[in-house]
Amino acid sequence: MVATKGYAAHGGHEPLKPFSFDRRDPMLRDVQIEILFCGICHSDLHIARNEWGGTTYSCAPVMKL
Repeated sequence: MVATKGYAAHGGHEPLKPFSFDRRDPMLRDVQIEILFCGICHSDLHIARNEWGGTTYSCAPVMKL
């Protein structure tokens, strides 16, 4: 497992908070890439705020490796 850190929404009206979770190790048919920079787009904010409905929390729109 790979420990991943990021920021997650825990509810539609809460600020993003630090969040850690485990990802499985890459498998033979997976593609592994190095991410140098990350941003958050307006769609991510809609999802985090549940403005379109159906968001499952904890929702992590921002991750860093």
